[in-house]
Amino acid sequence: MSLTSLLKGSKPNQKEFQEILRVVIPLKKSFQTISGKEAFSKAQYEILVPYNLVKNYNSSVVGTAFDYLARIMLSRVVKKNRSEAYSDISAEHGFIILSSFLKNHRYLRSKIEKRFKRSVKRLKKYSNNKKPINQLAKDACFLATLDHILRSGLPPANIYDKSFFSDPDEEILRDLNLLCDVFQKEFIPTIVRSNSEIIYNPNFGVSSAFVGGADGDVIIDGTLYDFKTGKNVGYRWQEVAQIVGYYLLNEISLEVMNSKENYFIDDSYRHLDIKRIAFYRARYGEIEYIDTSYFDKVAIAKAKKDLFAYFVRNPNMSRAMIENLHILKGLANT
Repeated sequence: MSLTSLLKGSKPNQKEFQEILRVVIPLKKSFQTISGKEAFSKAQYEILVPYNLVKNYNSSVVGTAFDYLARIMLSRVVKKNRSEAYSDISAEHGFIILSSFLKNHRYLRSKIEKRFKRSVKRLKKYSNNKKPINQLAKDACFLATLDHILRSGLPPANIYDKSFFSDPDEEILRDLNLLCDVFQKEFIPTIVRSNSEIIYNPNFGVSSAFVGGADGDVIIDGTLYDFKTGKNVGYRWQEVAQIVGYYLLNEISLEVMNSKENYFIDDSYRHLDIKRIAFYRARYGEIEYIDTSYFDKVAIAKAKKDLFAYFVRNPNMSRAMIENLHILKGLANT
């Protein structure tokens, strides 16, 4: 079960998980903004990209497609790890899952694979030029479709129809164009430098498996950003709990990997030094943030211990991690 599902669920074990995070999440008044306005303010924020989407599903497409476009816009500024903006992306893993459903439909699988590779090739090309980013919107939307397959584990209903390859609705393309304009005017000049350290689509080590896989949008110079393209702007505890949850998963992974009894080897894992967590409100060009030094160390330690115990009682992870449940039991009892 995903972190989002755990935070929105109503079952007893989901409520238990929510209460663990509710204890440590910061209040609305604890956040600051780059602009100096009151954080999460419906009154002070100026809407720069009105929400005009008619179809509810299109909102999900816009959110995911914007993430892909934002990567390319960032990679144009920071060149040193540019290739990470378009390599090992979630859409690729979505395609792998989709392929398992299309074993008896080789022609369709091949057609989708060609479209996927063409889109990634265009992402690579556009990361190294100054052409209008909106020219990539259709590719980003196709990748978003594959990305959603990864999240759901299921193929789209129209997978066998011609409509699967149709261009996205015009309202999606218009929305993405405006959101990218604001991102290039408000976010990039304020936040990103040519020597910035960027981690694209960061994962939080072995503990991500505890919640069915979890990854963030981007980390820039130690700040973990969660991009929000929705129309709502007020404080919502689930959103705050999700990004705080990412921070805790990262810290838990460090303890699991440093455990003397750990038999799970992950050479790719590197502890992320998250110094700040932040939301970027894409329709308003506003950034809400809080330093992780704000968190009470005793409360964070207790939250981690409670999460260790929770994951032992509610295993939701890969076989490799199930074999290491004794590590969590030990950490929960320390």
